[in-house]
Amino acid sequence: MEALILLMVSVCLLSLYGLIYVTLRLIGNAGSYEKSQFRSSLLVMLVLLIISGVSATFLIMS
Repeated sequence: MEALILLMVSVCLLSLYGLIYVTLRLIGNAGSYEKSQFRSSLLVMLVLLIISGVSATFLIMS
């Protein structure tokens, strides 16, 4: 069980890092094609962050 908790926490932190990276790239100078790719990546990272965060919280609380 502890290994699963550590896995979920690491996925959550990795997703947070990716979310910050994609957000900084969106703010910076990028073309419209790159911005559309980063927007889709932003949504994927946000969903992954929410799912892994909720899963880790659920595992810690149980």
